[in-house]
Order: sequence, then structure tokens, then C-alpha cells
Amino acid sequence: MINNMTTNNLNMMYNNCDMNYQNNKFRKEGLEFLKKKYNKTTDDFIKATYPKKDQANMRVKISRLINKPKDSPHYFGVLELAEQLANYFNQFLKNGDPYLGTNFFIGQSFRIQIIGNLYGNGQIGLEKKSDIKTTPVSIRYSKCVGVTSKLSSSNGLIRIFKIRNKVYTGADNRFGVAQCKKSKIIYFGFIEPKSNGKYDILDKSYSTGKTIGLLAEDIDLSWSSRIEAAFYPTYYDY
Repeated sequence: MINNMTTNNLNMMYNNCDMNYQNNKFRKEGLEFLKKKYNKTTDDFIKATYPKKDQANMRVKISRLINKPKDSPHYFGVLELAEQLANYFNQFLKNGDPYLGTNFFIGQSFRIQIIGNLYGNGQIGLEKKSDIKTTPVSIRYSKCVGVTSKLSSSNGLIRIFKIRNKVYTGADNRFGVAQCKKSKIIYFGFIEPKSNGKYDILDKSYSTGKTIGLLAEDIDLSWSSRIEAAFYPTYYDY
């Protein structure tokens, strides 16, 4: 775990995120997830969807469709298959499972890197490159990275922000992430500018807006970035 990463190194490690952009590609992992979740097989789907005389042919077609290389120029039949799979698995939803649309199996998806964790002292510890995980997000957050909360009140919550190489005034008087120029510590908190050009990082209540404590006082920042969104991830987010 790293908490003294310089701005340049942070950019080199994380700015070029390994974002997986997928468009018009069948999302095989989505099908595998649902088969495992609902204890179904591809053959169960075929038998429930197609006449017996067509099933052998459809097994071949579906296998070829699902396993096409990602750079194949044509994906004929993907939309039809996605619609049929969504209709099939929607029969088995339970316990508040979200309704499945065709975009669960095809369309656009982005995965961003979760580069660190937020701890109870308001500081973010960065992950080693080899330990970084990814999470799916909406296309509008494709240029962001995330940190996971390790606090008991919000354990697992992911906050996402854009990596920046300078102080971003759009994060002033907002909840955000900022690095102290002297100590290199990265903080999460309410970023409050001061008349002398320095900053305080406040521990502020989301519920009342009242200041609970002071995380850092009268510090110069290397960079800052506001929180763009926060969510508890699920497989259905993409």
C-alpha cells in the first residue's frame, strides 16, 4: 500500500487506465454469471427457446456467435440472441434482482481502476499496481478512477474522481480528493480554500453539513479533484 505517491508517478501508474470499451460485442461473462447465479446451462436456454428440430443448429450458431474474436467486423445475430437471453433469464428473477435488458449482453461498457482505499483518518492508501481491481461504470465516468471506503459506515462504497496534475478550483468547497504538497499524503474530505492560497481539509457530515473535525490544516496542495459519483458496485451496473 502506498500513500506518498508523487503526482507524476500517480499519473504514470493510473492515468492511462485499462478501460475496456465494448460495443456490439457479445458479453460472454454476463451469460456465464447468469448461468451460475440461476443454475442454468446454455442448453437449458436452447431447449426452452427453440423448436426441437432447430436446437442442434442453434447450438452451433450460438457457440460461434458467443466466441467470435473481438476484432471481428460483423456480429450478425447478437441483438436477437441478447433479446432472447434477457427474456429467458427474466423468468427467474428473485429477491429484488434487477430486470435484464439487452444491454446486459451487448453494448457499451467501461471498466475503471480502483486505485486505493479510504481509511478512518481521512487518508487514502494507494494499491500496488499488481493489486488493482476494476469496476464497471457508466460511459460518462470513463475517464475516472475510484477508491473504496474501508469505513464501517460506508464499507465497500466506491467514490470516483478524475486524476488531475494541478489544483482544480472546481473541487473547492466540495467533497473531493487532494494531495498535500509537503507530506504527499492523499486526503478525502471537504476541500476548503483559504485567503492565503492554502487549504484546509475538513471532515464534514454528509447529513448535516456540519464540520466534525479537521483532517489537515493550512496546507499547500499538489493537486485536487472533486468526487464525481459514489456507488456500491454490483454486476448489474453494466
